[in-house]
Amino acid sequence: MPISPQAELDGAMPDDPGRHGVAHRSEMQLPVPMRLSALVAVPLLCSLAAIVLLDLPAAAAVIVVLLAVSVAVVLTQQLVIRPMTDEVVRTRLERRALERELVDERHDREFRDRLERALRLTAAEPATLRTGLRAVAEIVPEADVSLLLNVPDEPRVGWEVRLVDGALGPAAPLEGTPTCVALYDARTAITTSSSTLDACAHLQDPFVDVSAVCIPLRLGDRALGTVCIRNAPGEIPDARELDRVEWVVERTGVRVAEQRLQRGPSMAGRPDPVTGLPGPAALRHQLRDLVRTLSPFCVTVVSVDAFEQMTYDHGEPAAEDALRLTADVLCTTLRPDDLVCRIDGPRFAIVLSECSVGQATAAMERVRESLALLLAAEGDPPFTCSAGIVESRRATSLEQILELASTACASAYTAGGNRVGLAGET
Repeated sequence: MPISPQAELDGAMPDDPGRHGVAHRSEMQLPVPMRLSALVAVPLLCSLAAIVLLDLPAAAAVIVVLLAVSVAVVLTQQLVIRPMTDEVVRTRLERRALERELVDERHDREFRDRLERALRLTAAEPATLRTGLRAVAEIVPEADVSLLLNVPDEPRVGWEVRLVDGALGPAAPLEGTPTCVALYDARTAITTSSSTLDACAHLQDPFVDVSAVCIPLRLGDRALGTVCIRNAPGEIPDARELDRVEWVVERTGVRVAEQRLQRGPSMAGRPDPVTGLPGPAALRHQLRDLVRTLSPFCVTVVSVDAFEQMTYDHGEPAAEDALRLTADVLCTTLRPDDLVCRIDGPRFAIVLSECSVGQATAAMERVRESLALLLAAEGDPPFTCSAGIVESRRATSLEQILELASTACASAYTAGGNRVGLAGET
């Protein structure tokens, strides 16, 4: 209903029968002293009138007066005292609820201030993630809190990092890299039972039934994984707790993204004198850094096929030219933030962060094609390379990562060379 000009001038809203009815009833109610006087006086006056009109004897008159007093007491109790008592109780309950709300808001503000200070003091990603998970555990102390790291650019999780006694455990591989609904929908996923059809695949266990809340941990437009909160079936955080947990996860992701922007490339150790690439020291430094950040990555070992025979046939200068050419192709074909190192002899190592096996394989195939095209255009003595790829989740140490990648590379060369092999292939 449109507001009339007069209503606008008077500051009034359009007619609301319900609202006006309430106001009208409120205005018609007599003040408490007047109501009390009426409730006492009316029954007594009526009793006196009955005594006079009926000319009742004294005994009957006493009974009538007592009845009038009883009626007055009952009416006073029902119409005055009880409403006043109810109003007092309601006021006290509202005040207590308001006090609890104010206390909760103060605690929430203090909690957020504490987390912001703690995040500012973290110097590396593991400390940031640990702080974030500890904050989540403080909100839901009875729940099991863990971080599930996703397979890059896929709505699946490949590793689980549990929070145990306030510390982060090692990243444990998840069998089959199961799907996570939170990553698939890019929003918080809540399930009251892991046995339901739409529950996350990583929750489904025939022997254990849990409730879970999965919240995506995002770094800008990409996801690092999800924060998973498990509890007994049917037990999930309430709306206030869920809002606080989502804020914690969001702030943790923002802090991790800031740290990644601040962190520069690793160039530890002396560069290789032949290719100018970083050496093994830089490789170890980069691998340790990635392991500490809990980020999934792939490592590739690339080797020039039949390098010793090439050196024997064409001489050491030609062999060194082949190494330099391979280094140039690797650096120009791969992403700028991929670390390319020379390990020893004809072998190179590449660290591809935030990269899946499929993406790493496609990148190495591009390297092989680029090398073949460049050799054809330059007219240099032809040679090929073999590569071995390993996912970080398949290894438990830096040495094992390199060992698995080197074995995959050697297997690719043994199978005929000029191909890409994957660790664990039969």
